[in-house]
Amino acid sequence: MNGLNVLLTGACGRIGRTFFEASQDRYTFVLTDRIEPDFNVDAPHRFVRQDLSDLTAISEVLKDIDVIVHLAGIPHATASFDELLPNNILATTYLFEAAVAAGCKRLVFASSAQTIEGYPVDRQITPGMQVMPANLYGVSKCYGEALCAFYAAKHNLSSIAIRIGAFEFADRHELTNARDLSAWLSPRDAVQLLQLSVEVKGVQHLIAHGISNNRFKRLDLSETTRVLGYRPLDDAFQEFDIPIG
Repeated sequence: MNGLNVLLTGACGRIGRTFFEASQDRYTFVLTDRIEPDFNVDAPHRFVRQDLSDLTAISEVLKDIDVIVHLAGIPHATASFDELLPNNILATTYLFEAAVAAGCKRLVFASSAQTIEGYPVDRQITPGMQVMPANLYGVSKCYGEALCAFYAAKHNLSSIAIRIGAFEFADRHELTNARDLSAWLSPRDAVQLLQLSVEVKGVQHLIAHGISNNRFKRLDLSETTRVLGYRPLDDAFQEFDIPIG
């Protein structure tokens, strides 16, 4: 282990479980979710069932935490504002506040490619382009990205937002077309990207792009590679037998 204590929210989701199982010999984890895990969580790690919209409860799990990896939230493009407000807006705000109060060093925020989905599908998203969400879920992730910038600038909390693309397993997936393939993030590339985001030195604020090394890339990876040293290994256009025409 490298000595880092990591709070992982949304630990029972697909990305959370994948990251924990690949990294449990690397960090000491406190896992949180609103449901119980269906996988083993053995010492020195521990699981705390928790609703992050409860500010008091958040503070209780942040003792001695170095880095927060915030994956919790409603992940659906069709989510309503009533669903998003407590889970993606209030809970994320409370977590940033609690992180500062607890003296955490960094918060890694799971943003989404939905922050830019309003652009035409044949236009690559490069660093510095303004956000262009196509749904309220994307709007909620734009808000989270804004929190990252605010807390990095005004509260000295190192913050990295990762615009996660289409995270899917090769043997069970919902990818159907070239646009989906261009945004694919493989499990092992997701683990690499999260580990780099946890460990990188000297980064105060970054919006990283979270896709694999796909032949056609919805999100440009140049800045993510330069700052984090990210070297994705997988290519959706080689992995999946899906027509691109």
